[in-house]
Amino acid sequence: MVAGAVRGLEPRALELEVVPLNAWARLLLELCGDPRTGGGRWAQALQRVRVVRTDTLRLLTTPELEDFLRRVGDATARLINMESYRRRRLFFEAGRIDYSWMSAWVRRRAEYYSVYKLLGSMNFHEACRLIGDQWKSFVGLLKAAKEGKLEPWQRVQPPGYRKRDGQRIPIVVVRFDNYRIDLEKRVIRFGYWNVSIPFKGKPRWLTRPGAKQGRLIITYDPAKKRWYARISVEVVLEGKLGNSGLKAGVDLGRERLIALVTEPLDEKGEGIALLYRGGPLKSDCFYFERKIAEIDRMLSDPRSEEVDRAVLWEMRRRLYSKMRKRREQIFANAAAHLVKMCEEHGVAVLLLGYPRGIAQDKPGKGNTSMWSYRRLERRIAVAAENRGIPAFEVPEDGTSKTCARHGCEVQRGPRGLVRCPHGHVMHADLNAAMNILARGGGKVPMRVKVLSFIPPASKVIAVNVKSSNPA
Repeated sequence: MVAGAVRGLEPRALELEVVPLNAWARLLLELCGDPRTGGGRWAQALQRVRVVRTDTLRLLTTPELEDFLRRVGDATARLINMESYRRRRLFFEAGRIDYSWMSAWVRRRAEYYSVYKLLGSMNFHEACRLIGDQWKSFVGLLKAAKEGKLEPWQRVQPPGYRKRDGQRIPIVVVRFDNYRIDLEKRVIRFGYWNVSIPFKGKPRWLTRPGAKQGRLIITYDPAKKRWYARISVEVVLEGKLGNSGLKAGVDLGRERLIALVTEPLDEKGEGIALLYRGGPLKSDCFYFERKIAEIDRMLSDPRSEEVDRAVLWEMRRRLYSKMRKRREQIFANAAAHLVKMCEEHGVAVLLLGYPRGIAQDKPGKGNTSMWSYRRLERRIAVAAENRGIPAFEVPEDGTSKTCARHGCEVQRGPRGLVRCPHGHVMHADLNAAMNILARGGGKVPMRVKVLSFIPPASKVIAVNVKSSNPA
């Protein structure tokens, strides 16, 4: 056991903004208002929310299908690049933003006629909508930057071009009513082109009752040399919102990827703490960075021939792609396991602290250049949404420097511990998670039972932790 707070830490003033991270959090705000003042329990009625998910399938292509996808994908990329060029000039020269899909649609019989004829009316229409959505997102980011909602290091740029090394990156956009997925024969049938492409993989969301298929986007992975189809699916999630009212605070860190502390689970004031170590993520990063550095040294050698340099650049892209995919897999495993544990212990609300400004806090291997905390936060929010748990973002400024038990400033010690002037010692990440829990209106437990886990890319491994008496 690890000592926590003897007295419940009072929640901070309501001027600290609590941001909903998923659909259940937005619904909870509509039904009950601010989660910090909504009491201990909420309505037990069965609630439903509509969300959008994505199914990813690997396409099994032949040389003929490969040629077809490249022709259509190159035409769509050319359309996107031409529209991006026109709209970027309008933005930089005239200061105007064109986010309407109709402005591209009206040119279908003029300068875009060849693309229109190859894609067909429905798919050209959907490609225009995709372009409009990208520029609408740009407008939203500009508004968020003006309101001060973005990080200091975030720079808003208009949509760019689908190009790499001077070559267009193919993309195929298909409208929802122009394709059909045959799960028995495992093929995707495209209406306008009268083409069927077999796929590998099992749709997770498309097979759910009441699911509605949306836009289909086909992209090419140059590192793996494979084609992937990503299907947008609208599904209905059901759950009993706030079935217990139990809250949990989550701190995202460096050495400990995730630290979670729940409110007291019994009359003794004892809660549960979950620790997920960041060692696998750091070891992957060190390994791939070392391999990439070796390739960079060979690329800088002036004696290397052009053929060898092309092979080295391809190896470099593969390493970067593999590093990103392993990071995403670790995030997915940790988030799924965390939410599953929360469901088992009856957690009804997750309060996540986002580590703002951590990239400027400490240079080197421990900063956010290793991984993206925002991606991890979104992974947890989506995993919680799938299981009917609302997730909110709570400001975590100063939570690692303040004692969750007494509210005074603590001193950082070795082995990830913090020492309070009143004489007790606590794990730094658990202390921060307790402060985040208190800021979200939760009650800080007197003691916590710590469960530790290691989340590699394959599966989450439990680690035995010895119990200790409170300080």
